[in-house]
Amino acid sequence: MTSGVSTPTTSRWTDGRLPVLILGVAFVPTAVQAAFFPRSFYDDFPLGRGWVAVDGAFNEHLVRDVGALFLALVVLSIWAWWRPALVVPVAVAWLVEGTLHLLYHGGHLDGLEGVDRVGLVLSLAFVPVMAVAAIVGGRRAEPQV
Repeated sequence: MTSGVSTPTTSRWTDGRLPVLILGVAFVPTAVQAAFFPRSFYDDFPLGRGWVAVDGAFNEHLVRDVGALFLALVVLSIWAWWRPALVVPVAVAWLVEGTLHLLYHGGHLDGLEGVDRVGLVLSLAFVPVMAVAAIVGGRRAEPQV
C-alpha cells in the first residue's frame, strides 16, 4: 500500500493515477447520458452514431443501470487521484469492464459501417490500455516489501 505521498521516484504522472483519472473524466459524459438521458444514449451514442441502438431493443432500466455503474467508476477513479492506494484496484475494475466490453462488441459488429466498426473497437480498446498503464504505474509506485 502506498501512503498517498509521491516519492522522489514517482509522481502523479508515473504512479498510475493519471491514466485512472483520464478514464474517470473521459467517462463522465457517457455515464451522465446513460444514467439521466437513457433514450438519448440508446438512440444517439456516441455523437449521433447510434452504436447502442444497433444491438437490440431499448431497455430503460438496463441503460440507466449501466450509467449508474459508470458513474460509480468515475467517482472511484477521481478518488484514486487523491488516494494512490486505490489506483491498482480501480484500474483492475476498469480492466475487467473494458476487456469484457471490448470482447462482446468485437464479436457483434453487425449493423455498423466500416468507420463505426473501427471507431467502436478503438474507443473500447482505450479502456483496457489505460487500465494496464495504471496498473503498471501503480505497481511500480508501491513500496517493495
